[in-house]
Amino acid sequence: MTEEMQKEAFVELVEKNQGIIHKVCNMYCDSSQDRNDLFQEILLQLWRSYAHFRGDSRISTWMYRVALNTAISGLRKRKRR
Repeated sequence: MTEEMQKEAFVELVEKNQGIIHKVCNMYCDSSQDRNDLFQEILLQLWRSYAHFRGDSRISTWMYRVALNTAISGLRKRKRR
């Protein structure tokens, strides 16, 4: 798969399943700015790990786990400060 095809497939997956990401952002953030920041961080983590997705589960399940883990990590970092 070429890099361009990979980017297009990723964008399509995010558009199709963005409700999952928004749901996690709404659960872990109170302010609109924090939700937007978390959304961007989740997208970054999804992109970084996209090539490593093995297909053992549904893509939506994998996206939810990445989003949840990213949100929990961010929460831990904020609590340490």
